[in-house]
Amino acid sequence: MKITIFGATGRMGHLLVQRALDAGHEITAYARDPGKMRITHPALSVISGHLDDDAGILGAVRDAEAVIEGVGAVSDATRRIIAAMDEVRGRRLVVVSTCSVPDPEDLPDAKFAALVRFVKTVAPTPYREVRRAAELVRTSGLDWTLVRVAKLNDGPATGHVKVGAYGHGVVGLSITRADMAAFLLDQVSDTTYLRQAPAISN
Repeated sequence: MKITIFGATGRMGHLLVQRALDAGHEITAYARDPGKMRITHPALSVISGHLDDDAGILGAVRDAEAVIEGVGAVSDATRRIIAAMDEVRGRRLVVVSTCSVPDPEDLPDAKFAALVRFVKTVAPTPYREVRRAAELVRTSGLDWTLVRVAKLNDGPATGHVKVGAYGHGVVGLSITRADMAAFLLDQVSDTTYLRQAPAISN
């Protein structure tokens, strides 16, 4: 499958790119600084571009069968990616999100509420941006999935991911970047969470 990844040069992005290549996918990585991409592979193309470059984003998604977007704290970039996918009639969009984004399936939970209050206080702009990005995704006409996480860590892959909504006693606070990368990649072809916002953890 041809997959375009935004946010491919971060720690989780590298894990995602490598896992996708190992699975036989053809990857286009859109990066502001292509020099930060430490992976080389015949099936990997790295496009240099900024998140406000409509033409660059359009070129990156033109042939994609799925797009994975890991820049949810920049809502304008999410808007541009959605617009580009609409223009080329793309369908599948998988977006990294956070526990700051509520969902109708969530129930009250003190520990997550405290974490969200903390984020809203110390990082109000990213808090607003990730919520705005999620709203743009939800109101798009795409086949989207918002993958919500609370905290990421650099532990090894466990192969075990809990999926659900907050407040039900299933999903915890943290997940490894490796396990999140695996879950994101699975979503490009799995429609279980189509137009849903699952929360995940280890």
